[in-house]
Amino acid sequence: MRTILLLAALGSGATPAADLPAAAFAPAQLEALITDARLDEISGIAASRRNDGILWVHNDSPKPAELCAIDTRGNRRACLRIEGVRAVDWEDIASYQLDGKSWLLIGDIGDNGGVRKDYELIAVEEPDLSAEPPMLSVKPAWRQRFRYPDGSHDAEAMAIDVRSREILLINKHAPLALYSLPLDSVGSTATSRVARRLASIDSIPQPAPSERLARFPAARFGGSPTGMDIDAEGRRAIVLTYRDAWLFPRAPGETWQTAFSRTPQRLALPPLAQAEAIAFDRLGRSIHISGERLPAPLLRLDPADQEPAAH
Repeated sequence: MRTILLLAALGSGATPAADLPAAAFAPAQLEALITDARLDEISGIAASRRNDGILWVHNDSPKPAELCAIDTRGNRRACLRIEGVRAVDWEDIASYQLDGKSWLLIGDIGDNGGVRKDYELIAVEEPDLSAEPPMLSVKPAWRQRFRYPDGSHDAEAMAIDVRSREILLINKHAPLALYSLPLDSVGSTATSRVARRLASIDSIPQPAPSERLARFPAARFGGSPTGMDIDAEGRRAIVLTYRDAWLFPRAPGETWQTAFSRTPQRLALPPLAQAEAIAFDRLGRSIHISGERLPAPLLRLDPADQEPAAH
């Protein structure tokens, strides 16, 4: 596929610690164009841990409480209805393996008006799509309501670090902060947990006053996190904004607070109408990006030393 990114993925200019992995990514490739009318507001994406070549996506709300599986050509392969759940404002999804099972965690974390008293995480076991017939509906394995220690927040960025059994969240509008919740399988809607505020995030550039008057989200909200993921080794977090992707490497033994305090490495993106979904691939090497509005590009960023995948 042709390269659609005119600018190389360059670092931000900060000098990373010597033992941090480099952000050596090749320019973004157009993997597919998603034209399915059922996927017109993609707000979250996660690589399947159980089905080869599958990405799980979901729409922004108000939409049915369902996840859809697509292949890397942008074709919808299946949709999974989540029983007994109302999609208030689904904004991100994470996939992970824990205790010998593959899981999908949905973040009902959006709050455009800043009025919600609490938010919800919904965990389901990932189905095997090769089964005949594949499971098309599932009940949540667990649900966890939570709130922030400092009031209501609109958030669209959520990721999981399996090694530390930790769920990370970043609010959408400045001042930005990193929050944490424990990852376990005994969540309950009966009680609401309080997320822990880990650190301020001052390293993602915010729009200049003139840009805030612009018409397009990439300028007006260019510094607003709209998606996040952590690679399979727990070494790197990738944060998407409407304008760029930002890579936060983490050294062995380092906390996420320290990693997010460092100037991240910028991965420049081509203009997207509304970039809202980002995920590492199953192996934690390449990065997939998509967003709202059809036709929705499905982009892929490969490591610079990796041969482009054949299509």
